[in-house]
Amino acid sequence: MDLLSVLPGFSTHGFVHIIPPLERRRVTVVDLITLDPLEIAKRARVPPADVRRLSNRIVEALHGDLGVKPSLPSTDALDSIPNPNISLETPRLEPATKPQWSTISTLDPAMDALLGGGLPTGYVTEVTGESGCGKTQFLLSLCLAVQLPKPQGLQQRAIYISTEHPLSTPRLTQLLECNPALSNLPPEQAPSLEAILSVNAMDLETQDHIINYQLPVAIERYDIGLVIIDSITSNYRAEHSKSLTYLANRGRQLAKLGNFLRKLAINSNVAIVLANQVSDRFETIGSAALSRPPFTSRPSLTQGLANGPSSQYPKSRAEQIAAEDGMPSSSAPRSSQAIPPSTYHAPEDKNFDGSYLVPTPEHSPYLSLAYQERFFSGWGDGPNPDSGSLKNPSLGFIWSTQLACRIALKKEGVRAAVAVRGEGTPYQNKADISRDPDSIAMPAPPPRNPIPGSQSQSIGSSPEPVTRRVMKLVYSPWTGGLETEGKSQSAQMTTELEFEIWKGGLRTTSHV
Repeated sequence: MDLLSVLPGFSTHGFVHIIPPLERRRVTVVDLITLDPLEIAKRARVPPADVRRLSNRIVEALHGDLGVKPSLPSTDALDSIPNPNISLETPRLEPATKPQWSTISTLDPAMDALLGGGLPTGYVTEVTGESGCGKTQFLLSLCLAVQLPKPQGLQQRAIYISTEHPLSTPRLTQLLECNPALSNLPPEQAPSLEAILSVNAMDLETQDHIINYQLPVAIERYDIGLVIIDSITSNYRAEHSKSLTYLANRGRQLAKLGNFLRKLAINSNVAIVLANQVSDRFETIGSAALSRPPFTSRPSLTQGLANGPSSQYPKSRAEQIAAEDGMPSSSAPRSSQAIPPSTYHAPEDKNFDGSYLVPTPEHSPYLSLAYQERFFSGWGDGPNPDSGSLKNPSLGFIWSTQLACRIALKKEGVRAAVAVRGEGTPYQNKADISRDPDSIAMPAPPPRNPIPGSQSQSIGSSPEPVTRRVMKLVYSPWTGGLETEGKSQSAQMTTELEFEIWKGGLRTTSHV
């Protein structure tokens, strides 16, 4: 790292823990003052707040060399040589001060705690899940929450870019009437549908034009604090085929789009939230993948010929050609394999070109993408990775590297356990008993009439299936999950919350 060569008098006090990783990743001073601190933090695997603080100190030092006086004295200057012109009572900034950013509430306290206070501005967040899991309901709640006063909102407007269906104004009106956090507000603070700008992008060309040209102007002109694209995947699936040329072009387009959205979120200080679709994963990534034998070398091409059993050593190019053509090799047949042949071919072979059949090296299954994707997709990283229906977020691994945060909404059908109750009337589990009658996500099953004369009903009866929805925080740079108290009275971190969809939006029911 060229920090001390550019700024010889720079004080590294407070940054000694991040300078070695930055040096290993060859991060320069130019990178620190031009690139996004979050991108540098991901590359060097250091805290983003420390990288941002180091960048600010470097900029202050460069301004000092140019003769630009800062409005407030730097902490490094106060810690080094005392300056007689600075009073000892001058307030000092704590180096470990947590940066304050604005967040948008999800209108649910447990979800806000899981996300570290909500969805912050300056980042690109993705909400992924299958159809009917609650992605659009989650995004509609954010469109209203951004209009709330701080700390729940930003008191700004929202832009809703739809690529599948128009904005549902009846559903927004229902959220305003039924959610307690919105319906109990005074009229001057209540959100309004007029503060939500909606535009439809039904093809990829229109989508690119809106995002690259119209969106930056609208953010500055209409005081936008939240940008929603629902969904980012639809037009990519409709426009292209599954060819190798398409995958290469799509990768370049996604990298360009991700870079543009990150810069737009930082420069405009807005929260960009994207909805993403998923596809089924047909290959298991759990114990079955790990128990699969490693890749072995390909079999010898001369096996089964008249010259005896094949050797375990590589063959020359001439012998490979003879084996492919079905012709016997010019070499004499081997009568015994007691003395293995040499790995080098005879020098009198005119067809020998110096090439050998190199065996395929063994690969560890832990390095395969099928195993690694469980840690950034949101499915398959639990205690039972093969249980349930595994999904893969669309647009692949390249798109995953363009995001700061990924939130997965899971949906699965389960059957509630039937217990024995007095008078022979069955009831469902505790989650079904406490279900709110206003819930629109998991309707209560109709009551069953017990068999006349029976005093109880067996557990083996088949109850009505219910839908279980789970929100999972896959990865995020500003929070690691929700801290809860476990059975051993020790603090534990959880990244999943069970929720349901009701008339007022999304609300949590329990921790997973």
